[in-house]
Amino acid sequence: IPLLATTQVDLEEIVAVEIQKSLYDFAIKNMSRNKIFFRVNLIHGDFLDLTPVITHGFFDSIISNPPYRKLNTGRTNPNDEKAIARHEISMDLNSLITKTASLLKHEGTFVMAYPPQRLKETQEKLHERKLFPSRIRFIHGSRKADARIFLIESVKNRQGECIIEPPLFVYNEDGSYSHEMEKIYASFNYSSRPHYVKKK
Repeated sequence: IPLLATTQVDLEEIVAVEIQKSLYDFAIKNMSRNKIFFRVNLIHGDFLDLTPVITHGFFDSIISNPPYRKLNTGRTNPNDEKAIARHEISMDLNSLITKTASLLKHEGTFVMAYPPQRLKETQEKLHERKLFPSRIRFIHGSRKADARIFLIESVKNRQGECIIEPPLFVYNEDGSYSHEMEKIYASFNYSSRPHYVKKK
């Protein structure tokens, strides 16, 4: 996410947090290869431990792709790295939203990706912390597939209408990227983006 952010917008500073050492090391290599160390402050640590002192102030925007499965639901992956990424082992939804609200500026934005099964719960938790949803978009693998993820944007202390955006379909029927997905990749101008064609 921080790598893509450097190609999309001109930001004063990007702070990225990764709790897992192996993924932190991988991010360091990516940043080195793409020569963006001067743009990104990468922290190896727990997002829940962040304070405005550590980050040198409050944030205009926070983006998260958090663990999305509750503990004791479904099979926990035996691979610790994948288990932490998918299950609420180190951070649950409530703690994520509570910490985010404490780090955002007034009218700062919070964007997160989550499974549709937890949409109602997500909206309720956001409202509790005065983070009011402003846009929601459902992401489908293809036109024939159910949505597997939704993106939700909320604004701190500013309540208004919530716009439901048209759905995003990632793949065409032949397994190639949809036109909109290609446009999204192109807009980032990211040299390491995958040229992947889904196999049937």
